[in-house]
Amino acid sequence: MNHLAVLILFVVGVCTTLLAQQNVRQPGIYKSWDEINLELNQSISELGIVAGQSTLVAEAGGGRILIRRRQAGPNNASVHDEMTEIYQIISGTGTFITGGTIPDPENRTAGIQGGIEQYVKPGDFIIIPPGTPHWFSEINESITYAETRFPVLP
Repeated sequence: MNHLAVLILFVVGVCTTLLAQQNVRQPGIYKSWDEINLELNQSISELGIVAGQSTLVAEAGGGRILIRRRQAGPNNASVHDEMTEIYQIISGTGTFITGGTIPDPENRTAGIQGGIEQYVKPGDFIIIPPGTPHWFSEINESITYAETRFPVLP
């Protein structure tokens, strides 16, 4: 290899390194389970047991990732027209209903009429499209799940 070729390769290498250094990206988001669990245990909802406990893991691109824990007892039926939600059950079991209607929007603890019941357990995923009523009709002791929310694109 001649000296010109070596020089060209050297210059290309230096330029590539300089460009790579200029494109340094922000690091990812990391939260340990211990940190998440501590925040979850310390959280207190204004609605008490109805809303359960939650902690925000991350916000990005208009979306949110939360960890939620709900105890057995009343909880609110919900419907969100502006977002899709994905739940992954981490611990606990219960019965989750999607679809149907919320007959009393003023008392969402009354639940859903109609819809599809599904027994959920750790590892299960639930995808809730925008405008879909959803509700835990039964929780066995408590249930903890990761909730990912992302907005509907216009």
